[in-house]
Amino acid sequence: MNEDRIKEDFIKAFGEEKWEIEQALAKIEPISRELAEFLEVPQIPIVVENIPEDSRMNFQLECIILRKDTALNYIEALKALAHEYRHWMQFLCVKNQDTSNPLVYEYAEGFMYMAKHGNANDGTLDYYSLIIEIDAFAFQKYFLKEVLEIETHYPDPGYDKILDKFIKKFY
Repeated sequence: MNEDRIKEDFIKAFGEEKWEIEQALAKIEPISRELAEFLEVPQIPIVVENIPEDSRMNFQLECIILRKDTALNYIEALKALAHEYRHWMQFLCVKNQDTSNPLVYEYAEGFMYMAKHGNANDGTLDYYSLIIEIDAFAFQKYFLKEVLEIETHYPDPGYDKILDKFIKKFY
C-alpha cells in the first residue's frame, strides 16, 4: 500500500486533524528518544489532549501530555518535551532517592509544594521560583541550544538571565 493510500484511509477513518497530530508526534518521537537517553530515564509516551497549559507531565500514567497547538508547532513541542522530560528525571531522582544529584532534596520540596498547591502553573512567583521549574526551564533552554542547536529564550528577560546563571552552575 502506498503512502498516499495510507494517508487517505487514515483520514477517512479518523479525520484530517488526527492525521496532522500523528504526523507531528512522529516528527518529535526521535527527540523524545534522544531526551530519554540524554537524561538516562525510560522513554515515555506522548499524547495530545485538550489541556489548559502547553504541556504536562502525568506521573501517574507516566506520559507527557501536549496541547494540540503545542504538538503542531515543532519548536514549541521540542521545548515542551525537554521541559517535561526534565520533570520526569526529577521525579525519578526523588523516587529512587538518588542522592548523587545535588538537587534531589530541592526537587522533593518542589514536588511537595505542587502536591499541596496543585500541579498546574498558577503564574505566581512561588511557582516560577520552585527549583523543579527553574531546573526544567533551564534544561529546556540548554538542551535545545547545546544538543539540537536551537536557541530559545524565556519571554521574561529577567527570568531568562536566571536560567542562564542556573545553566552555568549546573550544566
